[in-house]
Amino acid sequence: MDQTMPNDMQAPSDHMIKYGIPFLRIAFGLWFLYHEAYEKIHAWTPETLPKLFKMWAENPQGYGFYKSFLINFALPNASFFTHLVTSWEFVLGICLLLGLGIRIVAPLQIFANINYILGKTYASGGANLDRLTIIILVTLFLVSAGREYGLDGRLRRKLPKLKWL
Repeated sequence: MDQTMPNDMQAPSDHMIKYGIPFLRIAFGLWFLYHEAYEKIHAWTPETLPKLFKMWAENPQGYGFYKSFLINFALPNASFFTHLVTSWEFVLGICLLLGLGIRIVAPLQIFANINYILGKTYASGGANLDRLTIIILVTLFLVSAGREYGLDGRLRRKLPKLKWL
């Protein structure tokens, strides 16, 4: 019995890259737009983020250096961070959907999620979603998820100096 694949069939790994990675990117982008950006834009009040920063700063298990950052920098600038977080998460969701700048936006959101983990503390169950988000974003970064069915792939072909996309 011949166990080899016919020449016209692709290996499963080719299908994963061609269809699975864009699916993950687009699905994650849609999830991010709805659950992160949309809910924050519609549900957050001007008091939401200051209350969250205060709660994180008062957490007895919190990290001292991060509590200091929250008290001395984040709380006094909470209004700015409210606008930054809601706007940024909307931009990230759009970039994920379009496959645009994945290798730029993924590290920026990883940085944001690390900050969320530091606020919640790593061991808290509330940080699980942040850890999962980081895993997905690292994966999307490593495989350059915008290259297949995304604008990164088009830009890369038109502008050869952008090989890092």
